[in-house]
Amino acid sequence: MNKIKKIWAENKVLFVLGIILVICLVIIGVIAIKSFYSSCDDAYCNRRVKELRKDLPNEIQNKLKENEKIVKTSVTVKNAIVYISATFTNATKIDDAKKAMEVIAPLFTDEELLIYDLDLTIKTEDIEKGFILKGARNTNGNGSIIWSNRESSEKTE
Repeated sequence: MNKIKKIWAENKVLFVLGIILVICLVIIGVIAIKSFYSSCDDAYCNRRVKELRKDLPNEIQNKLKENEKIVKTSVTVKNAIVYISATFTNATKIDDAKKAMEVIAPLFTDEELLIYDLDLTIKTEDIEKGFILKGARNTNGNGSIIWSNRESSEKTE
């Protein structure tokens, strides 16, 4: 017992520094494990998403179906992204399809537009003779829908 007291008295500073070192290593280990092995399954796990109105997907589909050129619609909400897809008749022009998709923006409240990104897909029934086009509106942008560059078999006149 006297030997332990003597060692403690002579090496207090080293013991305290050793304890501080062990505590720091444990904290660094916990942080490293949490950052590299996250329990999130997707990129939006840490984004706070307010629940979207339950009737909004149906409102979007009904509004799109009012256009006689639209054959089929689909609306899916996953985390902070609303995926909207519309299939048009083969005779539809790309510009007409883009304009038809603009009717959905007023259905969202300003708060919802700040939270949710929109992922839009428009296509014709026969893609080989028509087109397929992707568009997006994100919360960080200026609010307009950005359409992708396209490879299309639509004839330009």
